[in-house]
Amino acid sequence: MAPLVPPQQQTPITGQDVGAKPRPNPSTAPAISYTPTDTTIPPILYEKIPNLELYKNLKEAERKIDLLTTRKAMDFQAINAKINQHSTLKRETGILRVFIYNTCDNQPWQKQLLQSEGKELPEPTAESSWTLRVEGRFLNDTNNANNDASQNLKFSSFLSGISIDILPNQDYPDMQNSPSNIIEWRDESIDQQPDAKFGGNNRQTEFDGLDVKRNGIFNIKSKIAIMIKDQSTSLKLSDEMSRFVGKQEATQQELIYAIWQYVLYKDLFKKSDALTKVPAVSDSTATIVNGSGVTSNFENEEDDDFNNIECDVILSELLRVPNFKFSDLYRLLQPHFRPREPVIIDYEINTRKSTTLGDLIVDIPVSLPSSVSKTQKEIIESTKATYESLTKSDASIQHLNSRISIGIVALQNANARETFYRELSEDPVKFMENWLESQLETFKALKSDEGYEEEVIRRAKYFEDNEDVLKDKIDVLLGSGRF
Repeated sequence: MAPLVPPQQQTPITGQDVGAKPRPNPSTAPAISYTPTDTTIPPILYEKIPNLELYKNLKEAERKIDLLTTRKAMDFQAINAKINQHSTLKRETGILRVFIYNTCDNQPWQKQLLQSEGKELPEPTAESSWTLRVEGRFLNDTNNANNDASQNLKFSSFLSGISIDILPNQDYPDMQNSPSNIIEWRDESIDQQPDAKFGGNNRQTEFDGLDVKRNGIFNIKSKIAIMIKDQSTSLKLSDEMSRFVGKQEATQQELIYAIWQYVLYKDLFKKSDALTKVPAVSDSTATIVNGSGVTSNFENEEDDDFNNIECDVILSELLRVPNFKFSDLYRLLQPHFRPREPVIIDYEINTRKSTTLGDLIVDIPVSLPSSVSKTQKEIIESTKATYESLTKSDASIQHLNSRISIGIVALQNANARETFYRELSEDPVKFMENWLESQLETFKALKSDEGYEEEVIRRAKYFEDNEDVLKDKIDVLLGSGRF
């Protein structure tokens, strides 16, 4: 008979005692943690220890927090996915304020004014000249003075090209058909051909203003074309399409969606008898080919396609077809897209004023490129900080769960000792009989399934009635190294 000792004093049977098997190589064997992980307290302990009700309340609060945390984590992942998609990120917008003016030097009326005021006159060899200047400044819509990235952007950062065309008149006979009448600058990052003319130097530069200086004392007209760098995927639409969608610029996806909504609203899907009046048996649906099999034979397969659209008067004039399939809509929309037009400004150079600064100011709406968006950088930094905080919190929670598990094991051991000594003191004879019976059951468990009726253990009720006994036997088998 086995010695009568409390359960916690029984020496556990380890894997080393069962057979002399060689120890596996630690470098190749997976790491096994023997730290308890169960954080559930048996219900019987709640009756013995009143303070455990606080732990039950803690578990309920933890369940609610886990539910809320999971929901917030899913929202966080969705937001993070949108942040990584630059096309869906809302860009910072603002106004590109363009100043167009001219200054004059050594004009005859300026010399007379200096002479009347008794000031020093310029050198007699100095020719009368004027300087046309085009400069720009970015104004942020958010009025955030701390946004250094946007404040440091140059005027050329928003341009893909700029052209100044001086229109000579009869007062400037030497400028007729002169190649110097056209001054151009283009962004070399877009067009790698270094044919831009900027002060006779093709080197890529950044600037806040463009100066054009010429000799002359007469007024002269000029035409300035400013091409804004496109930071979005929107394209200019034709006049017909602009009237249809109600805006002058749109992306290809927006245009396709607008036509889809129009087709749904007008119910322009092509309806045929093949879709509405389908016979139970049709001889025309299949033909036998050389007696080897059955081959489908749809004569009007394209007409029967539910994706076919019958155009009304508006769509027919817009797309130039009586009907179409949605797979062809992308091709049909291409003629309605136009490249963005430059901002054309007519300006007359006035040589009768020292400067015309402030007379002509043009505000052009622009958007910042995503690479300099401060909002995006702040969100990315916030995302990284959140991930780091979650990692630290997970480690702290795991440490607390480990301490709780160890405490629960200590409670279970104390409960086992209390139950053992209490039952032994109440009725030693009955306790010994029950203990011998349990040892016999344990012996049967170690000898596999001997002593059990197969028909009994096939029923679920047996496992419901003997749940605690089965759990003890499984623990015995696991402790003996049988598994």
